[in-house]
Amino acid sequence: MNRLIFIIHFFILSTLYAECSDLTYEECIYWSGYCEWNEESGQCQDAGGGGDIEYGPYLFEYLTEADGIRESSLYNGTLLYYPLEASPPYSSIVLMDAFGDEFGLQAWAEYFASYGFIAMTIGNFDRRGIRDGDSEWDYEDRALGMLDAIETIKQEEIRELSPLNGKVDTSSFAVSGYSTSGGGAHTAATMDSTLKAAILLNPAVAFLDSLNCPAETNYYCLIEEHLNHSVPVLIFAGENEINELDPVYEDMWALTQYEYVPESTDKLYFESANEGHGSSVWPAGDVADFSLSWLNYFLLEDESFCEFLTLPPQSTSQFLTTLECNNTVSYDINNDGVINNEDLIFLVVGLVNENTIANTSDINFDSYVNIFDLLMLADYLQDMLAAN
Repeated sequence: MNRLIFIIHFFILSTLYAECSDLTYEECIYWSGYCEWNEESGQCQDAGGGGDIEYGPYLFEYLTEADGIRESSLYNGTLLYYPLEASPPYSSIVLMDAFGDEFGLQAWAEYFASYGFIAMTIGNFDRRGIRDGDSEWDYEDRALGMLDAIETIKQEEIRELSPLNGKVDTSSFAVSGYSTSGGGAHTAATMDSTLKAAILLNPAVAFLDSLNCPAETNYYCLIEEHLNHSVPVLIFAGENEINELDPVYEDMWALTQYEYVPESTDKLYFESANEGHGSSVWPAGDVADFSLSWLNYFLLEDESFCEFLTLPPQSTSQFLTTLECNNTVSYDINNDGVINNEDLIFLVVGLVNENTIANTSDINFDSYVNIFDLLMLADYLQDMLAAN
């Protein structure tokens, strides 16, 4: 039955993607998780991002409430993805789309699970949008739903019939959300300092604050004091999204959030060139690579990912970060203290000759040394050259 529901939902989403061009401006903005408005053509189009998903080495399955996982009144349904044959205990991430049920960020959950993480998508009860007078859910509601989902994952650690029994790292969690739920994830970071990381996908956020916010915005606004937290936060934005959405959110978008997070907090602002509000709705390209590296660095505490996270890729129009690495040289394949073309040659020779030295060169940490590690090193060298 669950499979049938999944297939039906997938068909509905596929139909929606195919009909973005038929939507009006207002409808296009409402479905901004899937569509975006093109100012030049004056038409609605498929959301930015796109591209093929590069899945990791692990197969994965998912659980729902029908399989016995904990139900909650604080979120609207769930898909709990988990890897098969990865090495436990597993770190986890909770994801929520801007509107609707648990299927919205399903592609992201599958992507993370294929690299060895538990990834739980949850739905919300917002159908109309925050601050339009009819919304049932605000940013705090979304945050509470995400934090409660973490409790659900923790319960799988001790549930006897769960395939995750004894396999959950109950101290390693991240939250993520798209658009207004990106704001919910950021709100969660201000509420729970034990979170290891947050990934905000084209977020908007405001706080209910009757002392500092004006009545004309229903006492919602964003000021620097609202984002005083220490949770490492990766913030995605599109270069053109500020021109696509309601001006009421102008001071609540991604760049403002980055600026308001304390400089002492590890943070990164990744703005995709020529993209709009849907720039991070799909796990592909540099957006996916940086998200995965963020989890590896902060959830798995693998410092070899730090250096990658500090170099702006060519796909960005703006790139800011406070990350500082401890002189980790993850791409120094020949261990000479310098990263250059000699490392590339060293890796090529090792691969061609099946040299055991190459086995220390698993750059993408997928348990294999192959052409994908070679491509990552080549991209790194190219980005390093462009940065200079």
